[in-house]
Amino acid sequence: MLAKNITTSLKVAVVIWAFSGLLGIPLAVYFDLLEGWRWTPYNAVYDQMMVSVYFAVGICSAIAIRNPVKHTSFLWFVAISSFTHGGVMLYHAVLNPHHIGHLMGDVWILAGGLSLAIPLWRLRKYQD
Repeated sequence: MLAKNITTSLKVAVVIWAFSGLLGIPLAVYFDLLEGWRWTPYNAVYDQMMVSVYFAVGICSAIAIRNPVKHTSFLWFVAISSFTHGGVMLYHAVLNPHHIGHLMGDVWILAGGLSLAIPLWRLRKYQD
């Protein structure tokens, strides 16, 4: 029963990542919905690079939805890269007030990493 609950919470997190990568992040970046996703001066090439990376994460997350346990290496990569991305952006937002908008635009991705890391960690402990 516990493993089923953990797998369900993992599936929910993977669905959110798939949606975010395929629609949420591209729309937010191109329309700068949170007013903090863009570095100044604006660079369209940088935006395209970021959107393409997260779109790939969205595609791979969509593939992982059916059986997230089978794709734990990929999901750990997403969780850990989210921590590093969010951590770097937090550092820059705190260090330079000019980048304070990144607190809203990028740092929330730390929570996204936790949404995967917690059920993955619980599943790993349960399987051992």
